[in-house]
Amino acid sequence: MKKKNASPKPFLEEEKPALDLSRPLPLLPLRDTLVVPGSSTRILVGRDISIYALTASQEFNDFLVLVMQRESEREEVNAEDLYPVGVLSKVLSVSPLPNGYLKVLVEGVQPVFLSEIFFEKYFTAQVELRPLALGESDTDMERARRSIDLFRRYAEIQSVPADILEALPGMTFAADIYYGIIPFLRLSPVDKQALLAQETLPDLADQTDLLMETALSVEGIAQRVRQDVQQKMQQSQKEWLINEQIRMLQDEVSEGEQASEPVKLAQKIKEKKFSKEIQEKLDEELDRMKLMHPTSPEYAVVRNYIDWFLALPYNEYTETNLNLKAVQAQLDAKHFGLEKVKDRILEYIAVLKMTKSEKKSSILCLVGPPGVGKTTLVASIAEAMERKFIRISLGGVRDEAEIRGHRRTYIGSMPGRFIQALRRVKCMNPVMLLDEIDKMASDFRGDPASAMLEVLDPELNTDFTDHFMEVGFDLSRVLFIATANTESSIPEPLRDRLEIVRLPGYYAHEKMSIAREYLIPKICENSGIVYGKDIEISDACIQKILDEYTREAGVRDLERALESIVRKRVKEIVLSKKRLPVISDKVLTQYLGAPRFLGNRLFKAGRCGLVTGLAWTSVGGEILTIECMLLSGRGQLMMTGKLGDVMKESAQIALSLVRERLQYFGVDPAVVRKTDIHVHVPEGAVPKDGPSAGIALTLALLSAFTKIPVPPDTAFTGEVSLSGDLHAIGGLNEKALAALAAGVKTLILPEDNRKDVAELPGPAQKGLKIILKTHIDEIIKLLFKHSVTPKKKIKK
Repeated sequence: MKKKNASPKPFLEEEKPALDLSRPLPLLPLRDTLVVPGSSTRILVGRDISIYALTASQEFNDFLVLVMQRESEREEVNAEDLYPVGVLSKVLSVSPLPNGYLKVLVEGVQPVFLSEIFFEKYFTAQVELRPLALGESDTDMERARRSIDLFRRYAEIQSVPADILEALPGMTFAADIYYGIIPFLRLSPVDKQALLAQETLPDLADQTDLLMETALSVEGIAQRVRQDVQQKMQQSQKEWLINEQIRMLQDEVSEGEQASEPVKLAQKIKEKKFSKEIQEKLDEELDRMKLMHPTSPEYAVVRNYIDWFLALPYNEYTETNLNLKAVQAQLDAKHFGLEKVKDRILEYIAVLKMTKSEKKSSILCLVGPPGVGKTTLVASIAEAMERKFIRISLGGVRDEAEIRGHRRTYIGSMPGRFIQALRRVKCMNPVMLLDEIDKMASDFRGDPASAMLEVLDPELNTDFTDHFMEVGFDLSRVLFIATANTESSIPEPLRDRLEIVRLPGYYAHEKMSIAREYLIPKICENSGIVYGKDIEISDACIQKILDEYTREAGVRDLERALESIVRKRVKEIVLSKKRLPVISDKVLTQYLGAPRFLGNRLFKAGRCGLVTGLAWTSVGGEILTIECMLLSGRGQLMMTGKLGDVMKESAQIALSLVRERLQYFGVDPAVVRKTDIHVHVPEGAVPKDGPSAGIALTLALLSAFTKIPVPPDTAFTGEVSLSGDLHAIGGLNEKALAALAAGVKTLILPEDNRKDVAELPGPAQKGLKIILKTHIDEIIKLLFKHSVTPKKKIKK
């Protein structure tokens, strides 16, 4: 060994075989174990590179270099994975184990710096000794003795063996003292490696003392906390003790935690793997945060801003169930009918399965009256696709900030509802229900419907910018499904971005199936009774409820009526009243009271001036009886029933058409000038408007003047022009539903509605005789030709 590498360390002063440090020494990487100079340690050796290095150490008098690797879980390592400072060690013994590993006893000798690392079957390294003991002074030794005293206090709280405390004062060199302390400090291997890497003895002493003083300070704080809490133990419970200790500890160490808070946040941001734009924004905020005092209000604002980013499920997605048959089976199991909506969802999944891309999918909007199952259907869609579901209620939202969020300049600002929803649902591709999208309002705070345009446009929502977040977020993989009661209430630009799927009201046979298969079993289960044993509701009973106690497009009133029946039966069972399980008509009346509706609402046959019309409402279709009465007067047209301007104009057109055609029925058109005409539409408190009553108004006036009645079981809907042409109307499904329920047999429509007739469900097409006409004269000829004797045209 060269003289310049000599050290006053005891192991080099004894007579030992020379060790040539000019040659590369075998190097053995350690996973999570650190060997300290002057201490003996047992290690397990199993990797090939480690066994080769151990074998090669025999050529170097059993000396080798032990170096800890940076990542302990890595099996294969390279030179970059090793720390630059290791320990020159002596192999004392090697014992083979049954599992093929070797148990090796090594003794740390001297810290070394790895100047160059080589690899060929195993690692070797050119090393330089780092003899911290060289140049030690009396001052260093006095410092070491003070460190021993400090270590004695540390040992009292950490249970260090007594023989170690006795051995330390007998050591000759200060470096040996510190190396003797390091193994017994409760530190991670990485922190111990940092102590080993200290280049000077004062640095090693400072770092070792600092760690022991910190541990003692923490323990001292804990002791003071325990003493303070014990004084209040008689007035509190054990929970209070634990919470108070936590609180007081946080108060004592909060300053140190806040000092490292930007570092912790930076690590969390790095783990999130944000986009470049977001990363730059957060780095900028972190730089600002480091310049602020922790008690500053702006510090809390910046911290809250960063916390929002960290709480978002960035790049977290759930797998979508792409099995079409399984999805369809699950939808059919929970919802009756609604075939058009189910087909549209299956189409979406099929496209997703073929393209493997969720982006740029159209936005569905389910439009239908209340109670038809729009909201529950969307929840079932999410369950069938195995995606997470989140609901955003937009009814009554009138502030744009609800959609886009508040700007950070405002106190208490926060992101909009979409960012908050993503945080709650914890994934970036949920099924998001936009409930009641037609009921958004606008005022001086902005127009939320306009803010929704960016969210619902597949071309724009890849970079949705929230005012609070200030950077773009990709919402393109979110499956948006909106619901609305009326399509006309949705603003035109917003409706243009939606694919409208209409959900008509349920027909009677559909309500019957829903009640039998879904509602009654659920209600009985929730009420704790057994269907068939404790209660039995026949189809005739359900039909009676539909006809006399409910009048709706959905099934909510039907469900409430069934719940009322079951509750009353449960009450009787609890009171031990004996009844047959079957609900009879008499029992039904006792449970639900007198019928709310009197079944068929059509007027009696043979009455002139009365015609059955059809109307559309937000809760479904309605039968609209139009009544006309002729009185002697001056030709005035009076209209009652809270009619709108469009409907009044339709009546004027109808009167003109009738005046022109009265001469063909043997009636002098001049009689109109001497007759006051009163047109009334019942339920006068309900507003009515629209042009679809044009045909019915014309026929009601003609029936009144000709004294020829129109059959009550024939209903009419359609707009009529001044020339007599018939034009298409909307809401045909709901109107046909109401007509069928009321007992209408024949439905007369404009020819332009033929496309809508083809989409009517089978029961409606079978239960109604649908007649399509293009002109009002065709309808007049159809209705009046068998009742009127042809008469000559009256000459003026």
